[in-house]
Amino acid sequence: MIVSAVYTTNDGMFSKSFLVSAITVTLCSLWPTLINTALGVSSIDKDLVSVSRVLKMNTYTKITKLVLPSALPLIFTGLRLSLGVGWMVLIAAEMLAQNPGLGKFVWDEFQNGSSQSLARIMVAVFTIGIIGFMLDRVMYALQSIASDLLE
Repeated sequence: MIVSAVYTTNDGMFSKSFLVSAITVTLCSLWPTLINTALGVSSIDKDLVSVSRVLKMNTYTKITKLVLPSALPLIFTGLRLSLGVGWMVLIAAEMLAQNPGLGKFVWDEFQNGSSQSLARIMVAVFTIGIIGFMLDRVMYALQSIASDLLE
C-alpha cells in the first residue's frame, strides 16, 4: 500500500506492480536468513572465541577462520529457506499484482474455466515445484562450494 501511494509516476524505470512484487518478496524472504545468520554467529563455541583472543587474531582472520566456518551451515539454511519462501511469495505476488509470469498464468487459467484449464494449471504447478527444487539444489551446491573454500 505504501509503494502504491508513494510511487505515482508511470514513466519510471520499473512498473508499480513490479516494485510491489519485489518489495513484498524481499520483506518476506529476508527474515529466515537474518534469523539463521544471527543464530549461527551466536552459537560459535565460546572456547574458540577465547582461543582467538589468546592468539590475538585480527578481525579479518577471526571472521574468515572462525566465524564463517562455524556459522556457514546455519547461514545457508537461512538462505535456502529464504529462497523457498521468496519463490512462493513471488508466485502469489504475480497472481495479485498481475505481473507476467507463472503466477499470472495460473490465475488466468483458473479464471478461464475451460475444460483444458485444470490440465494447464497442473502443468504450471509441477513446473513451479521443479523450478523450486532446482533453485534449492543450486543453493546446496553453492553451500558445498563455500564450505570447501573455507576449509
